[in-house]
Amino acid sequence: MKDKNHIKMEDISKFPLERSLKHNDWEDVSYPELKEQYLKDISEEKLKCFLRVVRYGSPFKLGRYFYRIKTSN
Repeated sequence: MKDKNHIKMEDISKFPLERSLKHNDWEDVSYPELKEQYLKDISEEKLKCFLRVVRYGSPFKLGRYFYRIKTSN
């Protein structure tokens, strides 16, 4: 994915993702679902921040949910 200046943004589409309301019960979520429901409607700056934070291992709150790359527990 590239921004308006054609600069490549972080890619999380290949990772298994999950979401949670309160950081305790995590449920699987697919990247296409996340992209369709939330990522298409946020500003480019917020999208860059979301992708960067999630890609480097931290949860990020977007709407009601926290999103992260699924841990391998």
